Amino acid sequence: MRLLDTWRLAILAMAIGLLAAGLGAGNALAARGGLAITPGILEHVARPGGVGSVKVANTTSGPMTVRLAVRPWTQRRGGAVAPNRRRTLDKVRPNRRAFALRAGASRTVRLSLARRPARGSLYGAIEVTGTPRRGGKNVKVAYRLVSSLRLFPLASARRYRAKPRRLFEHGSVRRGALLLAVKNAGNTIDPIGGRVRISGRGHLLKGVVSPTTILPGATVNLRLTRLRGTLPRGSYTVAARLTQAGRRVGGVKQRVRLR
Repeated sequence: MRLLDTWRLAILAMAIGLLAAGLGAGNALAARGGLAITPGILEHVARPGGVGSVKVANTTSGPMTVRLAVRPWTQRRGGAVAPNRRRTLDKVRPNRRAFALRAGASRTVRLSLARRPARGSLYGAIEVTGTPRRGGKNVKVAYRLVSSLRLFPLASARRYRAKPRRLFEHGSVRRGALLLAVKNAGNTIDPIGGRVRISGRGHLLKGVVSPTTILPGATVNLRLTRLRGTLPRGSYTVAARLTQAGRRVGGVKQRVRLR
């Protein structure tokens, strides 16, 4: 149980459509015996007007008050994403933000895009919270589900670009990793990966940078290689080539000193 202010709000179920493996998985999200939302991922072109709908169902034996909000994602340097619960995406407007559902009932909520996003695309979270109308005196039970909203750019407006930032070592040569901070300067969520070549002190190490999904405008630390004693301490030249959707989108060639 989780206590929140004087409400003592217990979040009994939470399912999040994450960026990893493509911003979510499955056609529906459900909190067992409580709340369900379909689809788990809503996709549409980022064109003003209707962009689809979601179906919210009350699977409990009692009435429930439901609230729906469309929120931006936040992404950490490690790649993890979560809805920003302090903000909403004002460009995306649901036709219903709050409604009541009797036991076993469902409601379809239509979403519309007010205007084309500046980047040409928009990726967010559809957060649905259901609160049973009957509860104890001290504990308020709620169900929370989060699905994904992907508004893709038009095919002619897709931009693929990555901006390498800081190249640094995490840990040591015996037990660590070589990381490259990369910003997605494009407008798609196609994973960014590539290849790396490390040379110096008579050593040559080549490898593949695992593709990682990065939100447009966000920066994530990509692991170029693990360090497990394969390279001794010293100075090396690191050349990394970044690719996205089969295109070369950036790279870096830099000297780095491993400890």
